[in-house]
Amino acid sequence: MEAQTITYQCPNCNAALEFDSELGKFRCYYCESTFSEAEIGGIFKENENFDLSSGSEPQLDDAQKQTEEFTGQSALYSCPNCGAGVICDSLAASTRCHFCHTPVILTGRLSGEYKPDLIIPFKTTKQTAESVFQKYLDGKFLLPRGFRQEVKINELSALYVPYWLKSGLTDASFSATGKKIRTWSSGNTTYTNTKLYRVEREAEFAFIRVPCDGSKRIDDSLMESIEPFDYTGIKPFSMSYLSGCAAEKYDVTKEQAAGRIDQRVREAAEEELRKTAVYDSFEGAVTTVTYRQQQYVYALLPVWFFNYNYKGKDYSFAMNGQTGTMFGELPVSPVKAFFLGAGIFVGLMLLVWVLLAGGCLGGVFFG
Repeated sequence: MEAQTITYQCPNCNAALEFDSELGKFRCYYCESTFSEAEIGGIFKENENFDLSSGSEPQLDDAQKQTEEFTGQSALYSCPNCGAGVICDSLAASTRCHFCHTPVILTGRLSGEYKPDLIIPFKTTKQTAESVFQKYLDGKFLLPRGFRQEVKINELSALYVPYWLKSGLTDASFSATGKKIRTWSSGNTTYTNTKLYRVEREAEFAFIRVPCDGSKRIDDSLMESIEPFDYTGIKPFSMSYLSGCAAEKYDVTKEQAAGRIDQRVREAAEEELRKTAVYDSFEGAVTTVTYRQQQYVYALLPVWFFNYNYKGKDYSFAMNGQTGTMFGELPVSPVKAFFLGAGIFVGLMLLVWVLLAGGCLGGVFFG
């Protein structure tokens, strides 16, 4: 069954509109017209209010819905510009036509429970992301020879990643045995005095929008490495921001995300409570967090992705599409790594030999 799509077209020339992160406006790259968020919202109001129950979306039986929404099988859409078939997996919420490259938003993918509450638009361009990645490669001596030439940096893609953001109010407590250690010497004897204290700390903490990505296909550690996002740039969700970018709907529920978020809240609370207790070390530390209030919101956050395969192994690079913070994994040349290790070993051996030789010569001279 073929589902429907929508696209945002320029009112002046009917070409596809895309969000320009540098201008902060929607731009037609054909006639160079630009439109503000308010103008787009007024012109394409029907797109923002698209509802599956309106009858414009084909009705699916239960088996078809399960296949469409919850399996990894592909779905077929028609490009509203050229009519070509657009094939994507069931988690994609927006994409591009493979033939005319028109931005296509897939209706129904972000409706109902899958409709986000908030979105942070992209602020960095593809050119910026490419430049950042090239600089990231600079000075990496262990990169394999020819790696720069083989990697297709132009395959960087803009993706809105689904996130759960949790806010709330907690009561946190921290208990441990604190140690204060004093060491001194008298003559040839060293003394150590250790005092033990029972440490109890309690505090009330408010936390705002602690994130956890809602995609099973994306490594959580990779996403956490490009945090934080600047929430002053967050906006109510509008499908118009998806034009020209890829987007996914979540496949990690807020209940599943709660475990990771609660862990981060507990670690942050413990860190703050520890700061109030000045001891040399702690033993048997226990931190508990009880929620008074908690609230989840579903948001799409901007990330530049570059996934590449080198010599049969997959590597990933990600850059925060708002702040420019980046993180990535790079291949290492075994030959260069061997020679570097060998060089360090030889250098250390020479240093030890020089020190030993100097000590022996000094002994002979002063003897």
